[in-house]
Amino acid sequence: MNFTFLEVKDSELLGKVFEFRYKILLEIYPEYIEASNLLDNKEYDKYDTYSTHFAGIDNEGEICATVRLIYNSPLGYPTENGMMFDRSMFERDKLGEMSRIFVDAKYRNIKTTMDIMDGLKKLMYSKMMKLGVEYTYGSLEESFLRLLRIYKITYITIGEKQEHRPFGFRYPSVLYTKQLGADNPHITEQWGSQHEL
Repeated sequence: MNFTFLEVKDSELLGKVFEFRYKILLEIYPEYIEASNLLDNKEYDKYDTYSTHFAGIDNEGEICATVRLIYNSPLGYPTENGMMFDRSMFERDKLGEMSRIFVDAKYRNIKTTMDIMDGLKKLMYSKMMKLGVEYTYGSLEESFLRLLRIYKITYITIGEKQEHRPFGFRYPSVLYTKQLGADNPHITEQWGSQHEL
């Protein structure tokens, strides 16, 4: 199976990203979709305006994975707006948040998901380097934290487990861009040694 990974830059594809997100969230968080009263079968929120969106496309031309990088958001970030932890350790101009990390159910096996996550990591790392993002928040379930570590996306918890409505109990977490590069040296080649640990 071959996949194409790209930064989403046109409105038509972005609409398909929102449709894909709706489908996945309906599967895993149906109560969130019901409470959101979304009328067009697309899932989006106030942070999407301040986000760079990435997608994986399968052989049939269908979206099979998504992730977004929220950056320079005047609204703040979902994790800090919904959870309690010490925010003073991060410089605002070097901060972002990665979220809506979704893979289609038919590709959720270790090997295929590893390939998909690898493609998305390359795009995310490159974008974070270009923007000067040194760390990205995440609001993550314990099981998803473990899964991301398998895929060499090593978030570190920065607060106690707590309820992040409407998604249940999660940990406020952070991913350091340096660590992402160190764990995945093949995605750092174009940046040389400037971002090594």
